[in-house]
Amino acid sequence: MNRTWHLRFLPLLATITGLSLLLASGQPAQLAPVTVTGAAIATIPQADSSAATVVSGQEVQVGEITATRDLSAQTPNLSVFDANNERTPKFSIRGYRENNFGQGSPVIGLYVDDVPYFDMNSRGLALFDAREIEFVRGDQGTLYGASGVGGIINVVTRQPGNQTHGYAEASYGNYNSQNYQLGLGGPLVTNKLFFTVDGVYALRDGYVYNNYLHDHPDSQDTLDGRATLRWTPSPPWDIALSANAGRDNDKFVPTYHPGVTSTTVVPAPYNGPDANPFSVSRGFNGYADTQNLDQALKIAYDAPSMKFTSVATHREWRQDLAQDFDFAALPPAIPTLEGFTAPKLDQWTEEMRLESPAGADKLKWRAGLFYLNGDLKNYSGSLAGPFVDGTASDSQSQTYALFGQATYTVWNKLDLTAGVRLTYDYREMQRTHINPLPPAEGGGTFSANLSDEFTDAQPKFALAWHFTPTLQAYASATAGYQSGGFNPSVDTPSQSEYSPERDWQFELGAKSSWWEDKLSANADLFYTESDKYQTYQINPTDPEEAYLLNAHRAELYGAELELTARPIRDLDLSAGLGYTDAHYVRFTEPADASLTGAPLDLNDKPISFVPEFTANLSARYRLPWHHLYVHGEVIGVGRNHLDDTSTVVSGPVVQNTYFLANAQAGWENKHFNIYFFARNIFDRHYFNNALNLGPAYGSLILQPGDPATYGVAGTARF
Repeated sequence: MNRTWHLRFLPLLATITGLSLLLASGQPAQLAPVTVTGAAIATIPQADSSAATVVSGQEVQVGEITATRDLSAQTPNLSVFDANNERTPKFSIRGYRENNFGQGSPVIGLYVDDVPYFDMNSRGLALFDAREIEFVRGDQGTLYGASGVGGIINVVTRQPGNQTHGYAEASYGNYNSQNYQLGLGGPLVTNKLFFTVDGVYALRDGYVYNNYLHDHPDSQDTLDGRATLRWTPSPPWDIALSANAGRDNDKFVPTYHPGVTSTTVVPAPYNGPDANPFSVSRGFNGYADTQNLDQALKIAYDAPSMKFTSVATHREWRQDLAQDFDFAALPPAIPTLEGFTAPKLDQWTEEMRLESPAGADKLKWRAGLFYLNGDLKNYSGSLAGPFVDGTASDSQSQTYALFGQATYTVWNKLDLTAGVRLTYDYREMQRTHINPLPPAEGGGTFSANLSDEFTDAQPKFALAWHFTPTLQAYASATAGYQSGGFNPSVDTPSQSEYSPERDWQFELGAKSSWWEDKLSANADLFYTESDKYQTYQINPTDPEEAYLLNAHRAELYGAELELTARPIRDLDLSAGLGYTDAHYVRFTEPADASLTGAPLDLNDKPISFVPEFTANLSARYRLPWHHLYVHGEVIGVGRNHLDDTSTVVSGPVVQNTYFLANAQAGWENKHFNIYFFARNIFDRHYFNNALNLGPAYGSLILQPGDPATYGVAGTARF
């Protein structure tokens, strides 16, 4: 493997650094700790040695960002794909990507007001009254209890105080899409007790037409609410009790099948391909009903010498999903093969942190404890008429972590950073699979009761040099880790357990700002060596079996660039560009996992669902009359492989580069905003998920991305 990859990107970093030095010699401004899109206030601790982006809450509205699924390309090298349905998004960042099946560890840790969502299921959140969304790339396990190996996303919402505030939003668009939001907050007892309540109701018709049942099966119906009670008994104390509840009654998005299914699975003439991604034929529409109930208690004590924070959470999440698993429209005489899954998550977490006060000068530090106890039960399988092939599983997880990081500044120029995280993981699984076929045909009962322990120590080292108050460069080395565990859907003992993944992440970057923050430029290079990289596969002889397995070694590297500018008072410009090369260095897929039935050499092969690049170009202009504004955005997602092996008979195995154009135009003042929005204006077709169910299906099973959508929206605030 060519080890001179970094030479490709040194000119980029040198250009940004040199230009910054030249321009910073004018009138310097205080360097912001992160790249900021719009007006935002960053809360990221010790951010000088990490690549970070902050998106203003101004972008969180209908037609722009309404849920975590809409965060693709909002920071360089971040992509969000659909898993089995739109309510369980899977993240891909810097060569790490999550799987369709809710197994393993998240590669992104998600926080909302310090409340962690650290599982693979419950992160399809509606976003309420957000002030900002913070992205920090690279493992942040020495600062956060629930960091993923690829970084964190931290959503900061408006907190209640002495000022009474409220808002109402409504929108209507094509596909009968409707979104209604209400929020109210303020004091119950002045200076002591405050509240906030938010709610959303949204619905839309389906994008896809079912030619057999003559309907649009993928409709959505969402009801979600959040309430917070905040108590400040005395100045150092800040205590908040919050609850979130929601339900999504969705119909299943019928995946596109461009291939010809084997007649051993579906008889002719019903085994032909679908017409196109938005025109299919299915005998059963399917559904995906989701419910969640979350509670959190946050206690903060902010003293002059230190700050203490404790966040205890409890989460209940469940989903009931069924789909047409033969991907055909069979006559009534032939039973439809239905796939189903019914996961139920019960999770408790506790995170405690001690850290230096906000005004700390020479020494900034943070130390903490993290505990997680999760129980994921599931019943999944398939049914055809009276025959049910089902697996009942119970996956239990416990995590204990001790973490800390400190930054000491020397000569007002040099930041020295060191940190460490110690993690203990316990994983246990019980499962029983009952196959109704005779034993001679592979039927029978398959049970397992497995447990194991995993530990890791993750050091971090970083240097940052401040050339001027508006220019700095940094370098860091961080150990990354993902726990091992067990695959609940696998009968084969050799595939039951997967090992921990351990990485070394190296990053070199520069950050700059000048002309009183009218212009900023951040750039970085990253390189990761991954040992036992966690990937996933579907059993080629039984597509109901999906599991994680380890590649011996993988290599992930790339470059990132972010620019923001305000050349004139009413014009905001921003651009973000990320490039990633992620490939297996040494990986032989075992014969019992290979679609060919023999060991498959994937050395130097690209890792699927890792786009070659992401791009985001945005411009917002407030016209000088009558409170009018326009906002345009172009999002680009580079070429990415839809399957690691690419061993299919027909149909696409690669999603080529695509660009999506979005726009808003409207009228706004202090209290009102009325606007027209359009997303994917040119109706660019692309695939946002894919499954390789084996040679019997003739092609990948593909899920289309959203088509062109447009509508009108209005917001009133006080």
